[in-house]
Amino acid sequence: MEYLTPTPHPPTMRPMSEKFIPEHIDPFRYADQALQLDGTVKITDMHRLSGSLSSTAGDVTVHLRFGVDEQGLTFLKGHLEATLSLTCQRCMGAFTYGIISDFALGIVTTLDEANALPEHYEPAMAKEGSLALRELIEDELILNLPIIPKHAPEECQITLSLTDSTEKEPKVKNPFHILESLKEKEK
Repeated sequence: MEYLTPTPHPPTMRPMSEKFIPEHIDPFRYADQALQLDGTVKITDMHRLSGSLSSTAGDVTVHLRFGVDEQGLTFLKGHLEATLSLTCQRCMGAFTYGIISDFALGIVTTLDEANALPEHYEPAMAKEGSLALRELIEDELILNLPIIPKHAPEECQITLSLTDSTEKEPKVKNPFHILESLKEKEK
């Protein structure tokens, strides 16, 4: 793996090109310097996500931008794109699922700071001045997985009709028919 050292960008905010996104960074230093990272993360390195996939082949393309907003809050705004291989829960066949996600995270160090963040930021906890970037990316992918992965109905190998008009429901005898007959005898 090749890692490049980030460098500050002039006000035009040109992105820094990287082959792979680093595992951990100092988000406050990155934000103070208004740095950007562009790169990839291998899906095979995402162990929590891999249990939900039928194949771990491929990469996640990531663009991350760090900064400090007008309220003095350190933020990370990101964009990721991935094509994942999932198993259809209807036919058990593999299918591809594309994820394109934009996210805005407020970098915090305490729970109180997390609770005080404005609504447009999700909290991202920096521990001992370090932020686990790859874990954040994996979290974002997991959050974007479908609850029940399945093909679109027209693409699935199994076709299910909602009702079968050829079958007639059997007539079920009313369990209270005896009571009705007793009532009739009383009259």
